[in-house]
Amino acid sequence: MSELKKANRNVRKRILEEAVRLFSERGFDGTSIQLIADAVGIRKPSLLYHFNTKEKLRDEVYEKLMLHWKSELPKLLTSDTSDKDRFTSMIKALVRYFLADNHRSRLSIREMLDRPEIVRDVVREQLNPWVKLICEYIQMGKLNGVVRADVNPEAFVTHVIMLVLGSVAVGNVLAAMFDDTQEQSSNHQLESLVQELERILRTSLFEPQYLQAELKPEVSTVEK
Repeated sequence: MSELKKANRNVRKRILEEAVRLFSERGFDGTSIQLIADAVGIRKPSLLYHFNTKEKLRDEVYEKLMLHWKSELPKLLTSDTSDKDRFTSMIKALVRYFLADNHRSRLSIREMLDRPEIVRDVVREQLNPWVKLICEYIQMGKLNGVVRADVNPEAFVTHVIMLVLGSVAVGNVLAAMFDDTQEQSSNHQLESLVQELERILRTSLFEPQYLQAELKPEVSTVEK
């Protein structure tokens, strides 16, 4: 790769990163092209060379978010693990992605509120096949007696996404209700929230006897 292409690629990456941050903090309408250019440290015409409109930049931000999950979900769904381990891996991957940059969760929530029609169309177009597959896995788990019979797959997946986004976006703020001394770091607070979130989701999805069976220690067959 030539130095010029590498430089352009780095600038484009920085533009997208600052767009995510500023869109999440100020909203799409409250963020100007000039503001993003200033944050990146380039002139406005240079930004417009990469993205000729703010709408094009927003579309690229959406595409980048969706591209990650279009790549990640197939690997998680086809992993050779138990249902519970696969579920845990998916929750951890979801949380890990948004924790890596909590502006992603804040942007997602803000855009759902400000532009629900656009977000709905993007999610439906980009992720619908994989979300349907997750729901089919849950339905199969119900038939096999692994997943609770009263679970609604579509509603469950929706709640998982909302809970993860909300936990990462505002979890450490709300955790201050229980920590007057502010001794706990934000990372520690979020880690505790994520662990509890995983427990809640796991126990609400799987049949109790299935979880208990997996917790039982293996009986050794070696004679004393």
